[in-house]
Amino acid sequence: MRGHFPKRLGILLLAGTLAANTLLVIPSAQAADLRPLVKGDRGPAIIELQTRLKVAALDPGPVDGIYGSRTDTAVRTFQGARSLSVTGVVDAATWAALGGAANPVLNAGDRGSRVLELQRQLLAAGHNPGPLDGIYGSKTTAAVTAWQRAVALPITGEVDQAAWDRMFTSTVLLRRGSTGSEVVEMQTHLTALGYPAGTIDGKFGLLTEAAVRAFQSSYALSVTGEVDLTTRETLRREDTGPGAILLERGDGGPAVLALQTRLARVGFSPGSLDGGYGDRTVAAVDRFQNTFRLPGDGAFNEVTDKRLTAFQRDAERGYAAGYAPGGGAEQWRDLVIEVFTRWGLDAAACADASDPSTCVPGQIDAAIDVMYCESKGIPFAVNVTSGVTGLYQHRMTYWAERVKRVRVQFSDFPGAASPYEPEHNIMIAALLVWESRNALVRNLAAGRSIDDGPHPWSHWSCQRAIG
Repeated sequence: MRGHFPKRLGILLLAGTLAANTLLVIPSAQAADLRPLVKGDRGPAIIELQTRLKVAALDPGPVDGIYGSRTDTAVRTFQGARSLSVTGVVDAATWAALGGAANPVLNAGDRGSRVLELQRQLLAAGHNPGPLDGIYGSKTTAAVTAWQRAVALPITGEVDQAAWDRMFTSTVLLRRGSTGSEVVEMQTHLTALGYPAGTIDGKFGLLTEAAVRAFQSSYALSVTGEVDLTTRETLRREDTGPGAILLERGDGGPAVLALQTRLARVGFSPGSLDGGYGDRTVAAVDRFQNTFRLPGDGAFNEVTDKRLTAFQRDAERGYAAGYAPGGGAEQWRDLVIEVFTRWGLDAAACADASDPSTCVPGQIDAAIDVMYCESKGIPFAVNVTSGVTGLYQHRMTYWAERVKRVRVQFSDFPGAASPYEPEHNIMIAALLVWESRNALVRNLAAGRSIDDGPHPWSHWSCQRAIG
């Protein structure tokens, strides 16, 4: 699936990996020997430059090894602040000054922009420094101490070079519980790209975490639900607004036929694949845009193209597992049997084996009936509005926690399990049935009626499909 990425993503991933793990060390004595860097240059030296600018609390854009406009602006800002010639050319004097910027030492009583940057990083790492006020007080000291303990650095309460570098290159920038303008930015990007993150309120809650996971999965990033450097820069790069209209009503030819074929493959039928952008193609594109809350009104624009490409990657998981359009839920029976057998859900479970009225039957047939009711057996069935996905229409806000519960029972189950992967989706369904059925059997053993529940399929409104 990585073949779908633009070439720059490979550079970005490499740059993100470099920036997240180390600062390239260019001693001051060697800085004078470096040729001047100018706008348009590329390579490892630019990654080092961008990383040092970030350490100096400036924004050079993505750490991607490309000296573009944002890096040029950051260099000029830095030069002005250090009373250097404002040229945008990174000469020996600028390198030397940047070397100084990369060597901060902060401790109690300090004030200023670097303390504020430290406080923000501490908060993103889950350690509350108190008010984000740029004042290194007792709460910031306590947060630094807690963070140093967590990452196995010497516990001093002070921020030396090693602590600053480790803090700055921390892979996690935002996670559940984070708040503020940075969260607003990520929520805005996610929603604009077709990954609704709930209310754009600057609060990183379950809906935002689910949107981050969906985005990471679609773009083949590490699926953590946390915003690291690579996730943030990928979001920034991809969100360029609705973009130009690529195709619209009245267009025709191979490009329209290719679009129709793409839509049909992921379940948004445009009618006949005839290469004509007529009413049914308009309706299919509009339906896709409404599903993912994208602008366009049936005209195929650039952001719709991006989201369709990403959704195709998710849908291909189902095809790779053997999905046949129109095959219904029965086509997954063998896989359901395999998964449910691992949980012991293929046979009856009895609170009292001598009393048939206390027995809960095997759940294979019920699993097929509920699946058909929920998704018609389509592994990429999705309803973004209600936040449900896949064969059993799991709510994405609960997906990560349920994956953790499966891994308690089956350590080989992947932590980055995808709801679009049929086996993973069925596995989570089996977990919920297993948990509910165990509770029901315990209630029966305690003398309660089988009607007192919980019903094994009580998590689904399609429980009605099996009575």
